[in-house]
Amino acid sequence: MLPAANWVLELMDAKNEIEEVTDITLTTESIATFQGQVAEPFIRMLKANISSRFISQDIVSSFGIFDPKKVPAADSSDFHTYGEDLIVLLAHYGAELPAKTAGGDEYTKEALISRETREEWKTFRSYLSKKPKGNLHLQLKELTTSDMLSENFPNISTLANICLSIPVSTASVERSFSKMKLIKTRIRNRIGQSQLSYLMKIAMETPETLSSTQLNDIITVWNKNLDELLCEYCLLLIWFTFFS
Repeated sequence: MLPAANWVLELMDAKNEIEEVTDITLTTESIATFQGQVAEPFIRMLKANISSRFISQDIVSSFGIFDPKKVPAADSSDFHTYGEDLIVLLAHYGAELPAKTAGGDEYTKEALISRETREEWKTFRSYLSKKPKGNLHLQLKELTTSDMLSENFPNISTLANICLSIPVSTASVERSFSKMKLIKTRIRNRIGQSQLSYLMKIAMETPETLSSTQLNDIITVWNKNLDELLCEYCLLLIWFTFFS
């Protein structure tokens, strides 16, 4: 028999098998069996897997104490007890003493000291109650960008930096790897680390459309850097011409 005929017969057999499968009628008993033996165990395993991967939900939700909308009025009975979730944050990020440096003689300024943080919170809580009821993100940004708040509440400011640095998903990381594959291909595999970093920043952080003002600023910076590079090149050329 010709190969083409064999292929046609195999195709017809496969078609018949598909038709037999589609003729299956679901009964109440078969549905119950599927739910008990397949669907429900799969859902339980999926929930257990998700719970094991995201065990720090209490820590993330505890950062809600910085939300100005949640702070009670200063004259209310709940005001002095507001911020109990700070205990959860300090249990995870805090330390009773600052961390020592590698030499063991001095202490690092970046340490989040539990005792000092609790004292700062008492004053910062009053500051929050007097502020307009903005949103949580703006309040955290203010804590990290305001010199006044950073100096007066260094530990609270450190907590705000921690909160803003927590990734809510891995999408941005996966997107950066995708961009890197598009930039550093097999043909361009000799790109250095510095140039690759610059190209990735341009690809990921540049907006889709630029205003005329932004374009002029980019051109100005480029021309300035280009002049400096040309001056360095000319000096090197003069040096190698007359002194080498």
